[in-house]
Amino acid sequence: MAIIHVLSDEVTRRIAAGEVVERPASVVKELLENAIDAGARRLFVRTTGAGEELIEVRDDGKGMSREDVELAPRNFSTSKISSADDLLRITTYGFRGEALASISAVSRFELVSSERSDGEGWKVSIDGKSIVTSEPASHERGTTVRVRELFFNTPARKRFLKSPLTERKRILETILSFALILPDVEFHYVDDNRHVLDFLPAPSWRERVASVLGGTTMHHVVPLEGEAGALKVRGFVSLPAYTRTNRMQQYLFVNRRAVRERTLLGALQDAYRNVIPFKRFPVAVIALDMPPDAVDVNVHPSKMEVRVRDERMLFNVVRRAIKQSLSAESESTLSVTVDPKPRREDATDPAGRAGVASTGSEAHDLFGAGPRENANVISLQERIKDAYSEYVLRHQPPERSPFNPQLSLKTTEPMEKTREAVEEWRRRGLGDDALFWQFNAAYIFVQVRGGIVVVDQHAAHERIIFDTARKQIAEQSPVSQQILFRIRLDLSLAELEAFRGSREVFEKLGFDLEPFGGKSILVRGYPQGLRNWDEGKLLLQIFDDIVQDRLPGDTVADRIAASFACRSAVKAGKKLNLEEMRMLADQLFSTENPYSCPHGRPTIHRISLDEVERWFHRR
Repeated sequence: MAIIHVLSDEVTRRIAAGEVVERPASVVKELLENAIDAGARRLFVRTTGAGEELIEVRDDGKGMSREDVELAPRNFSTSKISSADDLLRITTYGFRGEALASISAVSRFELVSSERSDGEGWKVSIDGKSIVTSEPASHERGTTVRVRELFFNTPARKRFLKSPLTERKRILETILSFALILPDVEFHYVDDNRHVLDFLPAPSWRERVASVLGGTTMHHVVPLEGEAGALKVRGFVSLPAYTRTNRMQQYLFVNRRAVRERTLLGALQDAYRNVIPFKRFPVAVIALDMPPDAVDVNVHPSKMEVRVRDERMLFNVVRRAIKQSLSAESESTLSVTVDPKPRREDATDPAGRAGVASTGSEAHDLFGAGPRENANVISLQERIKDAYSEYVLRHQPPERSPFNPQLSLKTTEPMEKTREAVEEWRRRGLGDDALFWQFNAAYIFVQVRGGIVVVDQHAAHERIIFDTARKQIAEQSPVSQQILFRIRLDLSLAELEAFRGSREVFEKLGFDLEPFGGKSILVRGYPQGLRNWDEGKLLLQIFDDIVQDRLPGDTVADRIAASFACRSAVKAGKKLNLEEMRMLADQLFSTENPYSCPHGRPTIHRISLDEVERWFHRR
């Protein structure tokens, strides 16, 4: 009896959907590609519930007839290729015809389109399997696709989605990647009835790049150009002193398609070799134009990976163009500025929308000078001005690094709830002859009865701050320290979204923040007792952690508390005196879980006297 069988159409559709539709951002990407291929010059994206509840993409492209509307959601239906040879000369974003079929297989799907100017169109609705309705519908020239209840029939896939904040960030990144390379196209994005961005057609590519990266960043990038035969490279790269802690602001394009291309990444990395610190990354927008038959875009279902025929030539051209651009420019001066003439600007634009991005003639005002109110201006440039000095500091001997804990260890008393646990720790563990000493300015050795306890000072302090922060958030009892000269922070769009989605949590921690027009926020206060606040850089580091989605915890509050704890805790390399070491140990054992930090790393390790004696063969 045969055990091999052919899968049903429903199963194969869901398998295909799993290859194309990984998350809400995948849906947005596929729908935008279709719209741009249809000649759209105005694109509207609307989402609710981070894309799980609704994704709507509306365009003003050429639209479709009734027959095409009914054919479009079928498997492998396309107007872009006709034969296998066409796969060697792809000039459009989409071409395989699996996108709409895959999306409709895992959602409640609606497609409305019209190719006429009289408002008459056609609509089809699909409920995960087949067409439910097919009927006339009023629609202006163009197409609208609505995707509701994504993954309603594939709960396993839905469980793998990240937090709403992360999914919103991915959607935003997807839209920005199209907006960056298509300056003549208008983009609008509304999330949960709130305008996230509005990009009008830009007069130049540089203006659009400035709208996405920010005017401050554009002060520290240089243009690049290069070519070899039919291969042309253009773009913008940052000067060596302007770097980031991640690759988030690296955008690579091949024939207007956003890609992850290892040769491009390798050329970018090699061009900056030995000129930027380890684990720092330049800002880059690099676009390659080459003949369609010189690149294969059909090597991955999501079309994010491509294969270039002559990788060596690509590597050399890109690397040489970057090095020439960097050598032709000198680094501009980085400084913190204070405006003596404050000017207040309302936090909303003339249309009444808060934090809406724009382009064109407004770009430099919005992302450059911007509003001030007796505010120290800490912009994106200030965030990286110490890249080299911090790198050097990390490699100095511990004794050269002055003690400056970022939270006062002297004034923070153990929590009342577990004071008995602290007394027990003192009575049973320490005894009368307990000794504390610091090793390598990073570890605290405590002599206890029957052995030695080694405490990781950073991990221990991280646990203390994390538990305190969670308690403050739960009890809603923040204590804020007001700032005499308020600070304005310029954020990226992703960081601005992180702020909008978690502002309430920051307020419960003791941060006094408010929108300040464009992509700026105003800092009026920070948690009382916070040391080495560093004029807002600590807050920006927390935003970066949120955007990178690298924090432990099941809730937004826990993830922010974990980042706050990690960024605020006393670092390795800081010398502690005897009182501070003892207080740190007391505070650690007053927490609910003194044995690990929020990231799961151990805070203490006990070495018994028996173990030491076995080392020396005394047992």
